[in-house]
Amino acid sequence: MEQEGWKKSGTGRGASKTGDHHRYTLALANGDILSTRVSHGKGQIGDPRLVAHVLRDQLAVTEEDFWACVERGTLPPRPQPPSPPASEEVLDAKLVRNLIRRVGLTERDLAGLSRDEAVQRWNDYLAGGGS
Repeated sequence: MEQEGWKKSGTGRGASKTGDHHRYTLALANGDILSTRVSHGKGQIGDPRLVAHVLRDQLAVTEEDFWACVERGTLPPRPQPPSPPASEEVLDAKLVRNLIRRVGLTERDLAGLSRDEAVQRWNDYLAGGGS
């Protein structure tokens, strides 16, 4: 639990120090919060249905991912925060001017070009003798 960043809950000010379970929560990058509880006892869980329930509904992992984490420290796959939007490529003003005035492209033509494509169009123009 420590490897993935689960936080022990119910231990703050005014929290009960008694009970039969330790409680943990994990905030996921997508905003979901998982919660589980671990018995104070050291015995094994005898009911395979209970194990399946805990893995699926509380820990949100497969049995394979659970054991990979326990045995090898491989964190289970979890939702990742959304990627920041890709910044739009900005074409150099001089390149834009040359593509419009010399090559004869329109602004609409330029709107669909990546920076690399725009440079290639300019290089093709120059390689053709500038005509």
